[in-house]
Amino acid sequence: MKILRFIHVTFAQAFYGWALREIDPMHPDLPKLVMKRQQLADEARRMFAA
Repeated sequence: MKILRFIHVTFAQAFYGWALREIDPMHPDLPKLVMKRQQLADEARRMFAA
């Protein structure tokens, strides 16, 4: 299950990275995208930190 969750987080990070590259810098949802990408990065780091 841990591997499946890691794969899900990795694909989600890739999606949010793409979204950040494509979105207008003045779009109101930009802070939400940045925050979500940071949360996913923290989650991926915590998964294999132990």
